[in-house]
Amino acid sequence: MVYKYQKTTPDWMYHQANLDAEKLPDIQKELLKLLVMTKKQNLVEYTSTFVTVEKELVCKTCPLMMEELCRLGLHNNFSVLAFISVQSDRDFPPHVDVECDIGLNIPVINCKGTETVWYDGKIKDQTVPIYVIGSKSVEVSRIADPMTVTEIGRCDANIPHWINVNMFHRPETHHDKLRIAASLRFYPEPLDENRQLWPHLIKE
Repeated sequence: MVYKYQKTTPDWMYHQANLDAEKLPDIQKELLKLLVMTKKQNLVEYTSTFVTVEKELVCKTCPLMMEELCRLGLHNNFSVLAFISVQSDRDFPPHVDVECDIGLNIPVINCKGTETVWYDGKIKDQTVPIYVIGSKSVEVSRIADPMTVTEIGRCDANIPHWINVNMFHRPETHHDKLRIAASLRFYPEPLDENRQLWPHLIKE
């Protein structure tokens, strides 16, 4: 049995997201603008870091993305956005996010040649390294015992995906550039009673 943080955590690792491919470049431009606007609010400099941005500012700065969420029936469920950066010389350990089960990940910059990787393992009562904690809310996350982890799957982080964030996972890069993706979180989460993603959210 693969480790899951809580009973509600889905059994699946990822699904490709049904975002409008023609609108994606403009959505990425909005997200880059938001990234620059909020950089000074971080608790630490961007290295391998997780930073949250409040809903109100996201809605104001990213109207095209919000239109796309409306098309998918997710506008009212959207709760917060996080920027996840990865620097090749700073490890981002396998971890669970704890507070939610899934996220919608959208590549922003330098995501080509990067992946999201999932693991089985045993949890350790320890949060992520200090350089990962760009916002106070990140302190609740918990890492895997590195002596116990075994890879169980991976997906291309240069393509928008729904990802399971309460199985052990981590971003992985294969280049030396700073990589940044956005991760949207929702409440209630768009999952049915069997913790399956709403079918229309998955790219066919």
